[in-house]
Amino acid sequence: MKHFIQSALVAFALIASISAHAGTQALGFEIGVSSSDQVRSSLVKQTKVLDAGANKFTGGAMLKTDGSSYEIEGLNEVLYIFDDQKKLAGIILGMDKGRFDSVFQAISGKYKVSSQQRPFVGNQFARFKTQDSVIELDAPHLGFVMEVRYIRNDLMQKFNSQTAVEAEAKKKREAAKF
Repeated sequence: MKHFIQSALVAFALIASISAHAGTQALGFEIGVSSSDQVRSSLVKQTKVLDAGANKFTGGAMLKTDGSSYEIEGLNEVLYIFDDQKKLAGIILGMDKGRFDSVFQAISGKYKVSSQQRPFVGNQFARFKTQDSVIELDAPHLGFVMEVRYIRNDLMQKFNSQTAVEAEAKKKREAAKF
């Protein structure tokens, strides 16, 4: 009996440690782990999949689907972003803005909130951090669509640094015209 209890405790600890190290998951796919072939083969069984070109930050392919087959109210479209190694680097969901609170509640039940702006009127935003990714909810005040972004940390860093470089170059081009 003592060995049975010890074995059960070891099994429980092993399962807990495996699940604690699992990556960020969205729509049944794991960020940084799922391959483009796995995602595509899974999606074509349930919805129409469109090639959306290459991502300028990762150099990898992008796939786009509409939101009808996911059984998520208010989901309009989903963009899957892959890196140059064909691994899932991000998922961007386009949703009705009115779903902000319910999506926030669902995600905050799984991940820790790192920042949020949720005024009664105005832009709403929330960021969640995981070990390998950032999850953002972004609902502009003057729009009807919010984005729910699951982005791997390295892609977020590339996006931020390249965007800063582009903004500085634009500023210099404009200043040169005066």
